Parts: sequence; structure tokens; C-alpha cells
Amino acid sequence: MLLKNRGQNIAKPQIMTELDEDRRAVEPLGRELPIVGLSGNVVDPGLALGGFDGIGMYTLALERALERIGVQTRRIGAPVRRRFNIIRPAHVDMAFRLPLVLSMGASAFTRIATPFASHIERAVDVYHATDYHVPRLRRTPVVATLYDAIPLAHPEWGNQRLRGLKNWLLRTAAADADLVLAISHAAAEEIIEHYRVPRARVRVVPLGIDDGWFAPVSSSAIDALCRSHGVRKGCFFCVGTLQPRKNIGGLIAAYDRLPAAIRKEHQLVVAGRYGWGVEGLRAELEARRQGGEVLWLDYVSHDELRALFAISCSFVFPTLAEGFGLPVLEAFASRTPVIASDLPALREIASSHAVFVPPGDIDRLSEAMDRVVNAVRNPAALENARQHARHFTWTGTAQATLAVYLELDGNPGILRGSS
Repeated sequence: MLLKNRGQNIAKPQIMTELDEDRRAVEPLGRELPIVGLSGNVVDPGLALGGFDGIGMYTLALERALERIGVQTRRIGAPVRRRFNIIRPAHVDMAFRLPLVLSMGASAFTRIATPFASHIERAVDVYHATDYHVPRLRRTPVVATLYDAIPLAHPEWGNQRLRGLKNWLLRTAAADADLVLAISHAAAEEIIEHYRVPRARVRVVPLGIDDGWFAPVSSSAIDALCRSHGVRKGCFFCVGTLQPRKNIGGLIAAYDRLPAAIRKEHQLVVAGRYGWGVEGLRAELEARRQGGEVLWLDYVSHDELRALFAISCSFVFPTLAEGFGLPVLEAFASRTPVIASDLPALREIASSHAVFVPPGDIDRLSEAMDRVVNAVRNPAALENARQHARHFTWTGTAQATLAVYLELDGNPGILRGSS
């Protein structure tokens, strides 16, 4: 039986639990719901320097949605090494005794279980690794979310420090999960190929989009954004960490090929912190900040991000590889036209509601940007895209994820090692 130790009383940060109808969606199951351990470091403010990244936001949104449908969660942290110090997470319910990176390495070489983890196993029915740090547990089923296979399929785009070792650990960690979640069918195919995970152990559970994206943005929020950052209404907009696969350099080159009159009227705004591997791009963005045509915002708040989508003439997503493409849905919710790379994951998520261009084709990208500013806006098409985005909800993500947890109850044939 999967469920165990209901009597534990572990302090938990208060999570919103309204929307009782979400709970009723799982009542017909007629079974007690599991207690789920989630990766805690990625949502620990003391460790997430500079704010939560995409993995942290996924973990937080999933945690809240699981709580809304009645699933109890526990944030499980682990010590991390920063330079010569060991830092322990302060905002979790419990923690592994050792850094998970060390435990993963030891398990990979020896195939032993993660040491000193019995207190974790007593407290949760399922452990869900959302941050690629997958423990090898003795008695507790493990689910791992793998967002894409980009580090393995395109190692040249990643942070090169210890890349080979990291990729080996990724494959080994994936093998230690009982079931693997992919966030799109396109990502699932790449995970099966590059992580070498048997197809029988992969489930597809798409991401959701918060309801707040469908609310109108106030004129005061827009005015504050424009005043504080020098953004002009009607800009081209792109958001993403500066790294090779995001192809921001290609976007700038496409923008520079637009007629001068269009560039004067429509600024290019890039939002996202610096990642790795594009020092020349960072230098160019810094140099062009003063000119006004190309503006780099290395940090924006959530409210500012919503305002940027709302005032853009188009959201441009020139990425060379993607596992899902959540900003595309955020643009749809904001009634903003989308130009995106023609990638399997983006086709899957955006359907027919975006303008697609071949990845890396600067001329075609520039032509699409030219067309979007000269085209008459089609309110019906933008509303159709907005309604399409409404199909992706975090409640749906939580319910589908719960179904995966429940698969592990009494089905040992799908556990690790099956092929």
C-alpha cells in the first residue's frame, strides 16, 4: 500500500486552499490521497538568489495546485555547497542530511540508496523531484519531472563546466525515477531518446498558466513600466535567460534588418538575466541600452512582465530548442500576437495561433516582424488564441500529476528497472 504515516504534524507554510470545487474533482477516486514530497531548495528564498527560476515557479505552482485539490505536500530540501560553505535550506519542512548532488554521485557509482533518508521516507508517500536532483529511495516511489533533453541533445549550448559529468549524472538520475514526467509530447520523445528512459515509464503532463494572466493590466502599471524603464508602447518583446539556445543575437540581427522607420516606431525589448555562453551578446546589449532602440531589462517584476506583454506589438520567441514554451501562452492570454520558431514543442503548445519561422532563419524572422507591424490587428484571432491558452490550467496539471502518483500504488511492474 502506498499510503503511510498520516499522523505526522509537520509545519507547513500556509497555502491558499480556496476553490473547493477543485477538491471535488478528485473525490470520485474514492481513495485516500498521498502525501507528496517536493523539491524544496528551488522554492527556498534563501537559496534562490535573484528570485525563483522557471523550475522554482513550476514547483511553487504545482505545490499550490496540489494543495487546492486536497493533496498534502512537504517541501524537502538538501544542503548545498557555496564556495567553501555548506548552506542548509531554512524554508523547508525537512531535509536530506547530505547534499543531493553528492548522494546522486555515490548512488550512480555504487547503486546504493540515498543515505540517511529514512526520515524522508517515513514522512511522504511519493517523492517528486522537480529540480533534476533525483534521490534513490528504498521504499518510497520517486517521480521526476524532466523539462527537456537539451543538455544532452545540445551539450554545446550548456554551461561547459563539468558538462560530461553532469550529463552522465542526469541520465543516471532519470534511471532512478520510477516514473518520469515530460511537459510536452515533443519533450517526451527527446527524453526517451537522449535520457534512454523506457517509453513505458514516461508520462506527459503539460504546464499550466495562472488565471492572473487573463486579467486586464491597469494603465497605471503600464505607465509605471514605461516611466521607470524607458519602454515604449508597441515594442517587440522577448523574454528568456540570455544563453545560446535562446538565440537573442539572431533576434537582434533580424530587428536590425527592419526598415529604419519601423525601428524608430517599434523598440525591441529583451527581458531576462544573463545566463552563460553569450558574453558578446551581453556586451552588445549593454552598449545599445543608451540608444533606445534595443533595450535590455535584466530583471522585471511579475507585474512589469504582464505589462510588457500587454503593450507589445508582438511577442517574438526565436529559441532554437524548447521543451514547452510557457511565454507563448502568456502572450496569448495577453492578446499579443506571437512569432515563434517552428519547433515541435511550440507547434504542440501554440497550435495554429502563432506565426512560425524556421529556427535560426534571420531573414524569415525579420520578414515576419515586418508583416506583424503592418498587418491590421485581428481581434477574433487574438481572442481565439486567448481561449486556447485557457485550456492549460495548473489545476489540470495537478490532477494529471496526481494520477501519476496514484499509478505507483500497487503497480510494481512500472517501477525503475522495467523496460
